[in-house]
Amino acid sequence: MRLLLSILVVCAIALGLGGWSAQWAVEHGTNFDAVRVGPWSASPFSGTPEADPYAKARRAKLAQLTLGGGEGIVFQAETDALGNRLRRECEYRLSGRTPVSRVFTLSAHTDEGQLILPESGRPGWLTSNSILRSEDNSFEIAVGPEARAGNWLATLGQGPYILTLALYDTPASAITGAAGLELPTILPDGC
Repeated sequence: MRLLLSILVVCAIALGLGGWSAQWAVEHGTNFDAVRVGPWSASPFSGTPEADPYAKARRAKLAQLTLGGGEGIVFQAETDALGNRLRRECEYRLSGRTPVSRVFTLSAHTDEGQLILPESGRPGWLTSNSILRSEDNSFEIAVGPEARAGNWLATLGQGPYILTLALYDTPASAITGAAGLELPTILPDGC
């Protein structure tokens, strides 16, 4: 009887710890295959059969569609260039270039993955064909709650958020390292 009780206790502990660790990995993300470029990170294998199973489960839980290996790649940033967490009530300046792509989109999302939509009726994202560029093809985008002239992405409300830069039909989707990739810098512009 004592042996049976010991076996049941050990099994309960193993199932409890195993379930808790799997839930933690799904909720907090593991990104075993992550590629980092400054504050930006991407999982180039997320839309392929080689994807990390915990990342697959996280995307299924959040109901996120992934881009296939040849379709594009999605970079996300939770911090600015100084390493501080992005906050919706603060102002930031994105400047620079993106890797060659047919189209890119830039959007802001809550930590739960919901798109942050402005109240003004504007879309909650910018696309590469709707932004103003310099002669050298670089751009500057103001990100924050206060409307700005030029390129502006609204982040209304308070709390942390994630910037998402999706590159479609790009050679960067085949990357296995960050060498040679140039992504926009995210500099704080007041809070």
